Amino acid sequence: MPVLPFGDKRPKIDAQAYVSSQATVMGDVEISAGANIWPGAVIRGDQASVRIGENTCIQDSVVIHAHNPENPAIIGNNVIISTAAAIHGVYVGDNVSIGDGSVVFDGATLGEGVSLAPGSIVPPNIVIPPRTLNSGAPAAQIREISREEVENHTIRAETITQVFMKLRRWQQPD
Repeated sequence: MPVLPFGDKRPKIDAQAYVSSQATVMGDVEISAGANIWPGAVIRGDQASVRIGENTCIQDSVVIHAHNPENPAIIGNNVIISTAAAIHGVYVGDNVSIGDGSVVFDGATLGEGVSLAPGSIVPPNIVIPPRTLNSGAPAAQIREISREEVENHTIRAETITQVFMKLRRWQQPD
């Protein structure tokens, strides 16, 4: 995997994280234990920091870019960012699900337990309240999400993490 410095900043990847050899991680990036970064993902902390929480799943071809010094990308625990999503300098709470092809722009906040439907677009500086389902361009609230749905999301994130922990063990030399 390309793990590249940017200036004097170098990525910090927890030993219990899984990063695909086909992902790129650059600059001021921290990846926590249990996080899993899939093939084709690009995570760039070139102008601001990127923090990825525990058991967070960054799927294929996701781009996370902190390109504005005023907006780091802070991503909580048990977050699932689905295929081909683009995340700029944002705050993403715990137990969030971001659908395939969604785009979340600088300064946006996704509260704890938010679900963002595939293809949604969150404009800059928008705050999406916790435990809500949102969809569209621009994203609008569809309904509230139950605590049970949030708990199921956490279980899903933990299950994905376990799959990648097994993959990691299989790839290690004897």
